[in-house]
Amino acid sequence: MRDPWNAFMPYPDADVGHAAIGPLSGFRLAVKDLFDVAGYPTAAGNAAVLAASGIKTSTAPLVQTLLDAGACFVGKTNTDELAYSVIGSNIHFGMPINPRDSHLIPGGSSSGSAVAVAAGLADIGLGTDTSGSIRLPAAVNGLIGWRPTHGSLDNRALRPLAPSFDVPGFMTRSLEPMAAVMSAVGMSAASDQPSSILIPEDVFATIDDAVANEMIARLRSAGMPIRMTNAIASFSLADLALAFIIILQREAWESNRTLFERSPEAIAPDIAARLLSGSHLDDEEVREASRIRKLFSAEIDRLLRENMVVVLPTLAMSPPTRDAEPESFAVFRSGCIELLCLSGLSGCPQLAFPIANCAGNVSLSLFGARSADRMLMNVAQRLKAE
Repeated sequence: MRDPWNAFMPYPDADVGHAAIGPLSGFRLAVKDLFDVAGYPTAAGNAAVLAASGIKTSTAPLVQTLLDAGACFVGKTNTDELAYSVIGSNIHFGMPINPRDSHLIPGGSSSGSAVAVAAGLADIGLGTDTSGSIRLPAAVNGLIGWRPTHGSLDNRALRPLAPSFDVPGFMTRSLEPMAAVMSAVGMSAASDQPSSILIPEDVFATIDDAVANEMIARLRSAGMPIRMTNAIASFSLADLALAFIIILQREAWESNRTLFERSPEAIAPDIAARLLSGSHLDDEEVREASRIRKLFSAEIDRLLRENMVVVLPTLAMSPPTRDAEPESFAVFRSGCIELLCLSGLSGCPQLAFPIANCAGNVSLSLFGARSADRMLMNVAQRLKAE
């Protein structure tokens, strides 16, 4: 396949079969190079991991489920190194090119899968979302992005980053194939609609006023019951982001400690620095972060138990250019984590989708109770139909 976008890993083709007939027949599947696929290595965006991988003899169960549903595998896709970034850069295999705007980052870490779908090289992009790695590249590339309820999908034969946050997820160009994917992976249909749509003023206050007003106007025009609230939790967004980062860094260190200790020179300096930060965390810091996580999760459960859906902007700010200075990447990452960490800390699903006719390529997210994934799809379909 011709790949001018650097979406795919440059592996020799291997025969990966799929069912002739099924709910995903006719859909092309691109798989992030964290999942094992028989006949291919798994590099996780790192040359040392690639060298040690060997050719896999079995396929990750989730990938096999999609193949058995009729999806046609078209390749393994580029990822940020060890899936530990939201930018899309990789010193080993290069940064994929954003087909929507080649000057902007493609977003990570599921950058290759996002670019493959946005460029029309695949219909379904399978990736992972730990700190936003489905939702962010979906937003940057103008796609639908689904981060499922944590633990709802099979994650065997998937290389971990931070297991208590890691979730396999998907990107598509429209809602229809995403609905088909939800059915194929076992998400039961839901006919219910939310009792109300909750708009947290503290979250919308973090983004540009004009963008926030456009989002809220779009929701009102759909005629859905809307409630405003000052905040969705007793914790500030900054405190939640800090707790998230502490837990993420500790788990990322534990997942990659062996690689780091054997081949520290094989890891990009910025990724290595993040791993080292996790190794230096005090146990009391981690316990306090875990306490905040537990309290926040309980607050979210109470908030959403009456069929409530929270609306969020997917991104805190416009994405930087691919040649921006490291400081710009750091500001973007930090700002976005404050919004993206909410699903990770709570384990709740989130569905991101672009809003047509809004300035600035706006992406809106729906955030719901655990196992309310299909209800989020129902709401998205209603909003897109308006």
